Amino acid sequence: MMALMTRGQHKQENMVHSSFIPPAYLPCITPVAQLTPIAIRDLRLEKHHRGRYLLLRVITPHNRMTGILVLVEDDHDDVVLLQLYQQEDEEIHEAADIVGIGAILLVKEPFFKITASGEYSLRVDHLSDVIHVDKNDPMTPEIWHPRISEAEGSAELLKSKGDYAMGERKYWQAIQKYSNALLQEATLERIKVIKRNRSLAYLKTKQFDAALSDTGFPSFGPDPTEKALFRAAEALYFLERFNECRVVLETLCAAFPDNRQGLIVLARTRGRCREESTGDYDFNLLQREAKKLRPPHLDHATYIGPVEIREAAGKGRGLFVTEAVKAGNLLLCEKAFSHAYALDSGSGNSKITFLMNSETNQGFMGGQADLIKLLVQKLYRNSSVAPAFVTLHHGSYDAASTLAVDGKPIVDTFLVERIMSFNVFGCPLSSLNTHKDITVKQSEKPKVYHSCGIWTQASYINHSCTSNASRSFIGDMMIVRATQDLEPGTEITFWYQTRDGYDPKGMQEKLGSWQFTCTCAICQDEKDTKAAVVKKRREIVDKLKTAFQLSASHDIKSKKVERLLNALNDTYTRPADEVPRLLLWDPQLALTRMYMAEKKVDKALESVQKVLIQLGFIIAGADSTSMGFRVVKWGLVVDHLIEVFLHARSAFEVIKAWEDSKIAEEYARIAYKIVVGEDTSFESSYGRREN
Repeated sequence: MMALMTRGQHKQENMVHSSFIPPAYLPCITPVAQLTPIAIRDLRLEKHHRGRYLLLRVITPHNRMTGILVLVEDDHDDVVLLQLYQQEDEEIHEAADIVGIGAILLVKEPFFKITASGEYSLRVDHLSDVIHVDKNDPMTPEIWHPRISEAEGSAELLKSKGDYAMGERKYWQAIQKYSNALLQEATLERIKVIKRNRSLAYLKTKQFDAALSDTGFPSFGPDPTEKALFRAAEALYFLERFNECRVVLETLCAAFPDNRQGLIVLARTRGRCREESTGDYDFNLLQREAKKLRPPHLDHATYIGPVEIREAAGKGRGLFVTEAVKAGNLLLCEKAFSHAYALDSGSGNSKITFLMNSETNQGFMGGQADLIKLLVQKLYRNSSVAPAFVTLHHGSYDAASTLAVDGKPIVDTFLVERIMSFNVFGCPLSSLNTHKDITVKQSEKPKVYHSCGIWTQASYINHSCTSNASRSFIGDMMIVRATQDLEPGTEITFWYQTRDGYDPKGMQEKLGSWQFTCTCAICQDEKDTKAAVVKKRREIVDKLKTAFQLSASHDIKSKKVERLLNALNDTYTRPADEVPRLLLWDPQLALTRMYMAEKKVDKALESVQKVLIQLGFIIAGADSTSMGFRVVKWGLVVDHLIEVFLHARSAFEVIKAWEDSKIAEEYARIAYKIVVGEDTSFESSYGRREN
C-alpha cells in the first residue's frame, strides 16, 4: 500500500498518468440522514455499499497521480487507501486543502475495490459522494473531536482568520473559516459582512453560484453595499448572464459614481451584451487574443443567430434556421461551455493523462481526459449551468433522476464522460493558422487536434457529408457559418469527419462512434457504386499521382492529366451538384495551377469551372464569354476554395473582365470567411483587392 502511495512522487518531464475507469455506477442520491454507518472491516470487495456511509480521518500526506491518493482510518483504527478522482489540479486547489492530515471525510455508499496493482482501496469517482465533515460536527466520533484549546472560537475570531487566509491567498481555507463563523452567534449585520467576504473567496475559487447567493442577489435590500453589488456583478459576468450583470452594474454606478472599476466593467459588459444580441465582434481583436492568451480562453459572449433546436427526423434533435440566410452568414459564434487546451507535443514539463474505460473500451488521452475533469468541476461548482450540458445527447446511459441532495449538486462523472464522448469537438488554436498550414502544404489532409471542448449549441448540429455549414475556431470560440443559401426551416449540418472520398467504409466506421450511419447522397452513391468501379477509380487516382510526379514538360503532363481526369469523371453517373466528386477536385485544382503557370487563361478558367462543379457548385460565366460570373448554387467549401476563386480573379483580370474579377474576389472573401471564421484578415493572407 505504501509503495502505491509513494509511486510517482518526484517530478518528471512529460509524465503520463494513466488510470482505468471502472464500469459506470450512479452517484449516491440518498440524503445522509437516511444512510447508515459501516466500518472498514465490514466492507466487501468489488461492491457498492448502497444505503451506507463511511466516516474516515486522513492519517498520511497525499499523493497525486490521476487522482488523489491518501491513507485513511475509521474510529476502529482500521486503515485503507482512499482514491479520489476528478479533483482539481494542484495549482488550482491544493490537495492539502482537500485531504490534509486530520481531515474528516464522509464517503457515501463506498465502493471497495482492487486496484490495478492488486491493492485494496476505496474509490470515489463522483465529487458529490464525499463530504468534508467538521471536527465539531455531532457525526464526528468523540475520539476525533478537537481538544478545548483547538476550538476555533467566536464568529469575529473566525472571520479574522478568514480575512487573514484571504490575504495569504488561501481561498479554500478562508471559505472554511467564514463558513464556520456563520455557524456561531452573530448579529444580522455581521452575518452580511461575513457573507460578503466569503463571496469574494467563492469568486476566487470560481464558485460563482455560491458567490452570487452570498451577495444577497437579487434582493439586495433598500440600501445595498458597494461590495455586494460589485461582487454580484462579477459572479453574473462569469456565469455569462450579461444582461443581469449590466443591470446590477448600472445600479452600482448610479449609487456609487466614483467607483471607476464599476464603470470599466460596465463598459465591458455592454460590449458582451452587444455581441450576444447582434453577433457584432471585433474579429481582429479575437485573433490577437487567441495568439497571446494561454490557455486561449477569450472574454467574449455567445451569439446565437437565426437558429432553433427542433426534432430532426430519424436523428434525434437538430439545429434549424428560422429565416433565410446566405452563404457566409453567421449562424453561431459560441464560447465553449468548457475547453481543455493541450500544449504542443514535445513541450517540456508536460503532464499527460490517459483514461481507459474498461466498459466501453474507449480511451481518453490528453485534452479529452482533462476535459472530463473540467466539466465535472464546473458542474459541481456552478449547478445553475448544468441544464445546458446534461440535456445533450448521451446515448443509452441511464442517468440519476435527482440533481441535488442535502442542498448539494449531484454530478455523475460517468454521465459527463458519455456526454463528452458524443459531443466533444477537437479544435485548433485558430482556424486561420490551420488554413495557412493547409494552403502551404497544398493538401486537404485532416489534422488531429489535442485541444478540445464542448459547445452546447453547436452540439445539436448533425453530420452530413453534403454539409451546408462549416465550423471554425478562434481560441475557445466556435464560429459556424452557412456554406450555402438556406431557406427557413432547413436543418443545419456540417462534417464531423473530413471527407476525402478515398475510404467510404472507413468513414462510416468513424461515424459509428456517434452511433449513426450517414445516408446522405454521397454515402448512398458510394453504397450503390459497384466494386469494379471503385477499383477503377483507385487505379486512375494512382495514375494521376504518378503523372503529377513526371519530369515531363507542362504541355505533355497537362494533356496526360486531362485524359485521366476525364476518365475518372466518366466513372460518375449522378450530377455533381447532387453528389460532389470528392476524388476529382484536388487533382483538377493542381491542373488549374499548371494552366495558370503556363498563362493558358482560357484553359485555366475552364479548369476553375470544373473544380467548382466537382465540389457541387452550379455556376455561370466561368469562361471568356460575355455572361457575367456568378455562383448559382454553392457546393462544398474546402480550404482551397479561396485559391480557386482567386485563380478565377487573376484569369479574369488577364482578359480584362474587371467586373467578373471583382465578383470572383468577393466569392473568395466569402469562402475565406467560412473557412477561417472572419474576413478581417483576408488582406493580410491574400493581399488587397485591386481597383
